[in-house]
Amino acid sequence: MHLCLLDVSCLCKESPFVQNLKSGKETFFGWLLLLLSVSICLFHIFISTNTAVSVMQSRVLHLFSLTFLWYLYKTQNAQKKVAKLTFSAISILILALWIYYMTQTTRTMLMDKGIWGISSLDMVAGLILILLILETSRQAIGLALPIIAVVFLAYAVFGPFLPNIIAHRGYDLTYITSYVCWTNEGIFGTPIGAAVSFVVLYIIFGELLDKFGAGKFFIDIAYALTGRMRGGPAEAAVLSSALMGSINGSAVANVVTTGTFTIPLMKKVGYKKDYAGAVEAVASTGGQILPPVMGAAAFVMADMTGIAYSTIIIAALIPGILYYVSLAAAVYFEAGRLGIKPEESSKLQSARLILKQGYYHLIPIVVLITCLLGFGFSASYSAIFSIASILIVGIARTYIRERRLPLKELKDVALHAAKSSIPVTIACASAGIVIGIVSMTGLGVRFAQIVFQLSGGNLFLMLFMTMIACIILGMGLPSTAAYVIAATVAAPALLAAGISPIASNLFVFYFAIISFITPPVAMAAYAASGIAESDSMKTGVQAFKLGIAGFIIPFLFIYYPGLLIVGTSSTETIYALIIALCSVLLIAASFEGWVGVHINPILRIIMFVLGGITLIPIPIADIVGLVGAAVVVVILVMMNRKAKTTTSPS
Repeated sequence: MHLCLLDVSCLCKESPFVQNLKSGKETFFGWLLLLLSVSICLFHIFISTNTAVSVMQSRVLHLFSLTFLWYLYKTQNAQKKVAKLTFSAISILILALWIYYMTQTTRTMLMDKGIWGISSLDMVAGLILILLILETSRQAIGLALPIIAVVFLAYAVFGPFLPNIIAHRGYDLTYITSYVCWTNEGIFGTPIGAAVSFVVLYIIFGELLDKFGAGKFFIDIAYALTGRMRGGPAEAAVLSSALMGSINGSAVANVVTTGTFTIPLMKKVGYKKDYAGAVEAVASTGGQILPPVMGAAAFVMADMTGIAYSTIIIAALIPGILYYVSLAAAVYFEAGRLGIKPEESSKLQSARLILKQGYYHLIPIVVLITCLLGFGFSASYSAIFSIASILIVGIARTYIRERRLPLKELKDVALHAAKSSIPVTIACASAGIVIGIVSMTGLGVRFAQIVFQLSGGNLFLMLFMTMIACIILGMGLPSTAAYVIAATVAAPALLAAGISPIASNLFVFYFAIISFITPPVAMAAYAASGIAESDSMKTGVQAFKLGIAGFIIPFLFIYYPGLLIVGTSSTETIYALIIALCSVLLIAASFEGWVGVHINPILRIIMFVLGGITLIPIPIADIVGLVGAAVVVVILVMMNRKAKTTTSPS
């Protein structure tokens, strides 16, 4: 079923125009695509450093330019004449809407203050815009998001006829259109604002890194560093996906980029194909929770909450590392269980040599982190400086080595960056419809009341119900839309319980992201299964098991805020880190059943229970968990010694 899968080709394949450029067969239509793509990239760089364009104007320009670009591509790629005419007509309609909205920008800003009403023409334009967003979302992303948006629109209309617990007075079509299409609370709200201010810039940043060879460098250095370990190819998948994912922030794109290299290697050394696909899916999904670039959803979080992006990446650092430590440990344990040996040193490149040859790929990342954390620059300014550093290094190296300017590479970057921005933008616009309805009807407050009543005020039950809601709301959606919808509906419940804004939103963020590896709709796992040639459901279930830390860590940082670093002492952070490591490693080992030796079922159950006990935020539970973990370590050491004694020659 095509319910949820993101149009991966939109992210990963070269457009016909890029292919034509390489073959020298440029067309007028191709140059139009290039001109628009370059303009979009330059526009976002310009508005990040200039206030000449108003907030509403920039959001209108952003949405309509990228939607127009989508239909230009659809027109170019259409095979049948009827389809070409249809997409051409839609493109013309978008231009007309674009012009109309730009002429109404001043009035739109006044409407936000309730001074003006909407005319009949405004009403028609708004309805067409809603239909356009829903249909484009269906084409670019899948059915899940437009279906959710339609359900919320229906909720706004039929509120009086619903059960009392979720009922409201109901709104007519005019008011809904006015609120969703002509204010900054709906389609042109915070998600689109984040896309304008941050997301496109970081997509450009990621495309530049990849085009100038950083992707290959990350894979090479990861394999060189981990190849000598047991299960080296799988560890390389974990490390390279972490490095790539922390830059591009897209689970599916990361799977396709690194998985084509790592999955065949994992299968070759002895991992089962569903396991190999699952490792790549879990590793790629984690890129969205690992700083410095955590994907579009993290920028939306910064915009929605008002929390500085630098604060978000500091808070997300330890949880993100814990996620990968758990995965790396699970992969190592599985390699031992299967008897997979390390790679021969003679077959591996020198990590020092790779670093010496490609160190310059790290310069833009160092610039980014320095700007964000060292100088305290905004996310957009930090992106600009990082982009500038890539351009300087990339242009200089290309000219020195090949005596030419990298014009072809820059053309590719503009085309790919603009095209990759389309699904994110459409997801933000569709999520904006949901935000508008939730804001208009007060559904977020109602959900908080429902959760509080059903849980009886018990924090664990509140967290558990919020987790389930976030996973369900996020299934089949791009991470940005998943987070926005989950944060709008579910986060108020956690805030009402007294949990800090940063912890509440990171909790929701984690479970919106983790839906990528949660069956039955596990987008990253299904993308990986295609490369691994494995059963998609088996790969999804295996990914769920491997990614178990992603389900545990959010509970840990709610109960132990020291994991988030922000606003806590170093003592709290160290204590929380010890508890968290015990929990995730015990559970990971219990799932794999091997830690130097094969673990019997009873000990596996004990380890799993001990890992769960450490989640209980009371001193006695911590003591039992830590002491129990120490006893388990002693038992495992004794078992390993006994195994070595029995296998050694007499």
